[in-house]
Amino acid sequence: MKLSIETTVAGAVAVAFAVLTMGVIAGEQGERGAGGLNPGSPRASEISLSVQTDSGENQLLAQY
Repeated sequence: MKLSIETTVAGAVAVAFAVLTMGVIAGEQGERGAGGLNPGSPRASEISLSVQTDSGENQLLAQY
């Protein structure tokens, strides 16, 4: 049975997407290490966005 060009290209794109997705997942797991998140990683600690007011105080805008 002969496949059309469109079917062949769609299959190749699907395989490439799956391979890239697995690579990204493996890379993320490699960054975390065996013990979970790295302590120096921004994901391991809170991330906050603040601005300094005219009076010298820091005003918290967002915290993640």
